[in-house]
Amino acid sequence: MTFITYITTVLMSLSPSYGDLESWEARNERMTIIAKAIDDASSKATCSDAYATPDCQRTWPKDKKSLALLLVTKGFWESHFSKNVHEGKCRIYECDAYKKVGRVYHRAKSPWQIQKTGLVSSNEYSKMAEVSLESTTISANVATRYLSNGYGICKTIQGAMANYAGAACSWKGTKARFAFYERLYSKTNEQLQKEIDMQRNRLEVRLLEKKK
Repeated sequence: MTFITYITTVLMSLSPSYGDLESWEARNERMTIIAKAIDDASSKATCSDAYATPDCQRTWPKDKKSLALLLVTKGFWESHFSKNVHEGKCRIYECDAYKKVGRVYHRAKSPWQIQKTGLVSSNEYSKMAEVSLESTTISANVATRYLSNGYGICKTIQGAMANYAGAACSWKGTKARFAFYERLYSKTNEQLQKEIDMQRNRLEVRLLEKKK
């Protein structure tokens, strides 16, 4: 199993956002795009695979899998990897929405809900609201930048999670997210496949109900 296939398997084992009624095949295609973006970002940050070059500057001190599953965890908790958020079509209550002169705007973009700060360039931020591989890869790399910066400051994955949320190195919301991350890390391929089968059955039931 390739690393991209593994991350796609992990993503497909997660429960879809309730509003997502894309077909299983379409979901698999979209999750594969996310997996490819995560693979690129985690390889680049660990100077592995295509980025294993003498001039690569490593930004994530742990292994590639730890970062990739952290990106899965953050994306799931930030947006549930919902289709509309991935497409840049946030609802009025999503993506850190705010009103200005009677119009709704959104501060956060991409499945990782990235806001415009000093860690993201204007060019990057402008390209984040699409399902394309290019857009998703930019988003995954920027999310990695935030997580790597947080880990550098806090020295733990829990601290990186808290820092990502803007809470220095300690935050009460980290407990559930870190437990989720640890469960993902320990799951076998057999466990993931069972969860995939369950998620597929649930989605197909919802799609049938929608047609009635």
